[in-house]
Amino acid sequence: MPTAAAAMPTAAEQASQQLTAEQRALAEARESGERVEVTRQRSEHTTVFANPDGMTFTLEESAVPVRVEAPGGGWQKPDPTLEKRSDGSIGPKAAAVEMSFANGGDGSDLVRISEGGRTLALDWEGELPTPDLNGPSALYSEVLPDVDLQVTATVEGFQHVLVVKTPKAAQLPEFRQLDFGLRAQGLDVRAGERGSEPLPTSL
Repeated sequence: MPTAAAAMPTAAEQASQQLTAEQRALAEARESGERVEVTRQRSEHTTVFANPDGMTFTLEESAVPVRVEAPGGGWQKPDPTLEKRSDGSIGPKAAAVEMSFANGGDGSDLVRISEGGRTLALDWEGELPTPDLNGPSALYSEVLPDVDLQVTATVEGFQHVLVVKTPKAAQLPEFRQLDFGLRAQGLDVRAGERGSEPLPTSL
């Protein structure tokens, strides 16, 4: 059975425990001669390094996420590649927001994106086939005669375009006013200056 004296941490151990993560990173950087990341300062967009001078830090900030939260905690590399999920939906492997694409059906929830209690859902007014997946893109073929609908995931949102394959298809009466359904929770959607409704595709 250890004595009380043996169980007591040494003065060096006590000092080490009292150091902040930043101070420990500075000490390690000074000793190694190389900068050391302060991992507790990580965010989706920022990385902080302690410099070898032992006194200063360097902040690197990116306009797009350089990492995203992993389901079980910690971080993972962003990956917008689409995959089929166990619940039947489709979504990116690793994105900064919760996002799912429709796997065919009645067109509701063509795309659903959520973050921090805010949700935006985009609906297609019609039936959707099962999409062909190619990297971050889902292609819904023949949503109109000779017209495909392509939805592409990004790390923070999505983009959608109609692929018109023939001149005849471009003259379809549906193109005179092509409406998407839009539902929002925790967000305000307002009409634009020309009366159109802007569609935010990231939260």
